[in-house]
Amino acid sequence: MKKMITLICCALSAMILLAGCSPAVNLTDEQNAQINSNVTSVISIVVAEISQDGTWTAYDEADRTAQLDLDDEVWAEKQANWKEINNLKFDGKGVYEGAINSYLYAVGESGEATSVKETLEYAIVDDNLTVTATLVTAERTVEMVMLYDDDMNITGISFNPVYTMGENMTRATLNTGLGMGTVFAVLVLIMFIISSFKIIYNIQNASEKKKASKNIKEEAVDQTIAQIIEKEEYADDLELVAVISAAIAAYEGSSSTEGFVVRSIKKQKKVTEKDIEKTL
Repeated sequence: MKKMITLICCALSAMILLAGCSPAVNLTDEQNAQINSNVTSVISIVVAEISQDGTWTAYDEADRTAQLDLDDEVWAEKQANWKEINNLKFDGKGVYEGAINSYLYAVGESGEATSVKETLEYAIVDDNLTVTATLVTAERTVEMVMLYDDDMNITGISFNPVYTMGENMTRATLNTGLGMGTVFAVLVLIMFIISSFKIIYNIQNASEKKKASKNIKEEAVDQTIAQIIEKEEYADDLELVAVISAAIAAYEGSSSTEGFVVRSIKKQKKVTEKDIEKTL
């Protein structure tokens, strides 16, 4: 049993080691020469002008930006010259423009490159050759990654700043904080919207109750006065005054008739059908 467990552990360890190993890169002398020439050419085209004594002079941002607006005729001419002189073959203008944009981003993060390390790294990724050159800047190193197809055409170029562990942790913390803050803000907004529904409902309900109460009071007063006018059965004006005062107090919501003064009462003649006919 112990032997079986040991064999299984060894097999798993071997699988992990094999998975972590990249395929061996076997290049001909001609391919090695082309790659080394291409690295120098891309640096001199995109990054900086290299003098005979090895001094690097960075291009202006305006000069790099102008290279993004090349028309097809100018691009075809440049591509032909690079292929003839430097054996440099871009797989389309998009690769060249992508390299410039990528380096402009790297400059913003790391500053201009001043040199390149001699050692190149080779790898096979998705059956394509990947070559990595390390550029040196004042702040950090920048990896220039070049992708080749089977015909040794460059299909992609990127410039990737290499951040320290502290910088990566800081960026991860900022991204996490920003994400959590955004989620929290959205949740607070949703809670505020939901709570406002109750406030709006209470306002509408109070308004409707007030309106209904007012209508009930007005109807009560109208009914009381109508009864007074219809019956006219009260013994004297004092009794009539008391009834009218009580009706007004009920309308105003007062429990007492104090403060209400009826100065005069004028009884109007009932309108009969004959009176209506006379007016027609």
